[in-house]
Amino acid sequence: METKLQKQMAIMVDAVQPHCDEPIVAAMTCSHAGSMGSTLLSKFMGGAGAPGKSCDLPNPVFIAVGAGTVYAFAYKPRGFKFKIKKEAARWPLDKVSVEVEEATTMVTFIMTVAPDQSYPLEVPVAFGGRDLVDVFLNSFVRVF
Repeated sequence: METKLQKQMAIMVDAVQPHCDEPIVAAMTCSHAGSMGSTLLSKFMGGAGAPGKSCDLPNPVFIAVGAGTVYAFAYKPRGFKFKIKKEAARWPLDKVSVEVEEATTMVTFIMTVAPDQSYPLEVPVAFGGRDLVDVFLNSFVRVF
């Protein structure tokens, strides 16, 4: 029987799989680091102080981890589903490293794809999403 966690990951993997050249292990919707808090603050302040752009990936971005490649896609949420719009980037998995910083309501991670190219991203975990995010982040680590 599939667990809730497996079902949640399957929804994201199924959304992106048709757009990838290989089987996808895990996928996650992410935002630029700091943009979620900035957006909330902006709404609270009546629109002042719109969030800045922290990287050249779309915001939000859909990150998918395959057997040998990491993909980034522009997407739009559609209720509990996702409409994948276009591929924004891809990198060899063995060239990608991830540094994680966990907080109570947010997991921030820096995905480094080259010595001079890093993407600070974040995922909310306030409502029981931490296990799902852990599965996603663990997909970057390969045991040989």
